[in-house]
Amino acid sequence: MLPGTRKDLRAALLLMLVLTATLLHVRPASAQSAEPGKVKVAAYNVEWFLDVFDDPYTKDEQHPVKQRKDIEQIAAAVRKVNPDVISFEEVENEHVLRAMASQFLMDLNYKYFCVLPTNSDRGQNVGVMSRIPIVSATSHRFQEFTLPGEDRTWRFARDLLRVRVQASETRPLDVFVVHFKSKLDAEGDPMGVKWRTAEARQVRKIIDAQLATDPRSWMVLMGDFNDTPEGSTIKSLLDANDKGQASLIDMHASLVGEERFTYRKAPYRKQGPIDYIMASPDLAKRLVPGSAAVLKEEAGVTGGSDHLPITATFDVSSTAAPDKK
Repeated sequence: MLPGTRKDLRAALLLMLVLTATLLHVRPASAQSAEPGKVKVAAYNVEWFLDVFDDPYTKDEQHPVKQRKDIEQIAAAVRKVNPDVISFEEVENEHVLRAMASQFLMDLNYKYFCVLPTNSDRGQNVGVMSRIPIVSATSHRFQEFTLPGEDRTWRFARDLLRVRVQASETRPLDVFVVHFKSKLDAEGDPMGVKWRTAEARQVRKIIDAQLATDPRSWMVLMGDFNDTPEGSTIKSLLDANDKGQASLIDMHASLVGEERFTYRKAPYRKQGPIDYIMASPDLAKRLVPGSAAVLKEEAGVTGGSDHLPITATFDVSSTAAPDKK
């Protein structure tokens, strides 16, 4: 062994121990694992989260790459809400999520990532980051559907992504992620209304089919719906069927005023929310009271996007609610 090598090794090991102890001292709460028996979900549109590499097959050149300061604020918002499973909208690929998690959120123990290609040609994809194991992922972007009385055939503007996570030892949770057509095509948005309504009706059809097979299925539908509660998009998802049964329940319906708004800029800031977390009936019964919230604006935390993250926590323990068939 060369002179001084052992001494240098000891010094390096000591430095590593000091740095580790410092990190644990600064962030003791965030290093804790998910709360046993509960699953906290969140949805967050992160506004053009593009990487530094130009994809020649994507028309995203008119938008700059996401700046480090913005990524730091997005990570700070994620840290603030500390979800077990979080969906992202307007994310380019899985790699930007992995990079953010490894750079700024390593102590939160996010190990599972999923971003699949969508029908967007501008890098506006949807995905999931989770510390709960992902079992499978399913894309619905190739499905075609119509509106009653309309000849036009539609597809999802991005996708309906279903990511199945192992919520408890015995039961999975299906996380459906959407980013419906935006309100940008014309005054009054006539084409966008039809497109979003067609998307919502197709989602409802898929949700209803799963509930018909398993009425106790645990499902959340979340993301950027680009419509306010009175719109046909939301009504298509939440209205009861001809038997008086609802397939999805809005977890944030009880919030009012500023505490419900999810978009930080005009015109939707004052018109109502456009981001939602909806749950299937059996899962909705397990909502932890007071857990459905929208992260409030905060300097250095919520400046990285034009949206605010929304959250809800569910008690998935066997004693939370009786399992009745």
